[in-house]
Amino acid sequence: MADAIKINGGCYCGDITITSEVSSDKIMACHCTDCQKFSGAPFRAVAVIAADDVKISGTVSEFLKIAKSGNERLQGFCGKCGSHLYATDPAKTLFMIRTGCLDQHHDLVPAKHIFGKSAVAWVGEIADSSWVAEGPASGAMTPFKKA
Repeated sequence: MADAIKINGGCYCGDITITSEVSSDKIMACHCTDCQKFSGAPFRAVAVIAADDVKISGTVSEFLKIAKSGNERLQGFCGKCGSHLYATDPAKTLFMIRTGCLDQHHDLVPAKHIFGKSAVAWVGEIADSSWVAEGPASGAMTPFKKA
């Protein structure tokens, strides 16, 4: 296993919690069009974890998505606040935990980008855009500045 990272988090309202450990080489960014559609974002960052290694507490709502390929994936989310939590196969053997719902999301750097053929063209130029620290009227900042 590459560097192991302990992770914890859950949904926005707190009804569902997730704890686990993920190998740093199992953190990925998925650029498939389904992830773009489900997240409303250009990609989704995930931590890929075997079912035996993840603990999810609380009642998760699920939606069965069938891709153009015929591949079935359960999309797990909180039925109360709507937070997207994971995708998994119907047998629930492997979970792709959404890193945005984890407390360590700033440290979970994708080791691999998948479905690059459907990545939005501008994602590689994002640092060149205008950035502000908070809301639209807040002060300018330089992104990705290491401390």
